[in-house]
Amino acid sequence: MDLTNQPPRRPSNISMLGIVSLARLTDKARAHCAGTIGDHLYGDNSGLDKKALAFLGLSHDAFADAAQRMNDAELCDWLRENAPKTESEIQAYNNDLLTWEPFDDASRQRLADRLEQFNADPDKVKTMLQSMELDDWGCFRDTDLTQRPPRPPYNRDVAGLYGVSRMADKARAARIGKPNGYIYNSPLDKAILDFLGISAEQFQDAAYHHVNDIELGEWVLEHTDRTGDEIAHMNDVLVNKGPEGKRQLEIFNTMRDRMAPDRTDIKTWFDLLELDDAHTYKK
Repeated sequence: MDLTNQPPRRPSNISMLGIVSLARLTDKARAHCAGTIGDHLYGDNSGLDKKALAFLGLSHDAFADAAQRMNDAELCDWLRENAPKTESEIQAYNNDLLTWEPFDDASRQRLADRLEQFNADPDKVKTMLQSMELDDWGCFRDTDLTQRPPRPPYNRDVAGLYGVSRMADKARAARIGKPNGYIYNSPLDKAILDFLGISAEQFQDAAYHHVNDIELGEWVLEHTDRTGDEIAHMNDVLVNKGPEGKRQLEIFNTMRDRMAPDRTDIKTWFDLLELDDAHTYKK
């Protein structure tokens, strides 16, 4: 996971074994191993990670080694065997973290700074975990497409469906008025949203408030009735879709020839989008 472009999962996320902060620890461990952790701290350098690792009885190296070798389900199975915890132990640990308040001048000042920077309600953000979540959201909620293109249409990091991560980038950019000519709720976006049964307004709000790809993907899958097989079929449709009819073909060829008339190998809309991104942001 690349944590230079998104935060890890929320510390309050309990999708892995019902343990607070375990999903976040997993994301940071994988980014630590990949060298893509950005400004985040992992393991013994993070107060929250140290609490989680102490609860599990594991070193940060042992956990990182397991996290990089396994997916979430496999890692949970490994933890059940190598760091078993009872429901009462998990409940006590979770309660301790969820009620953990700023404990020194530095942590209290960080919370105050974040409340001011992100114009947050101090009555809703009081604990250490809430402070971290506010910082994650505030730092990654805005996407400025004047600085970089949206992610490629071939990216499936959100819900396993082509085009959704790109659509999320455009939704966030449109929200802050920095789309750089990209159109949110474009014909491709409409096709994806119609397939999912989610409105453009709903998705934009979700993308703005779920800045981690995994958590946004979970939101998408919770709000659609589409099955895994249907998503796989839609991926096949999207990845192979080219211009249909004379008018679309004329538009397609005009766009391609304007950017790269020699690229007659460009036959699909996805390939044309990638070509357009490269052309728009070329040095």
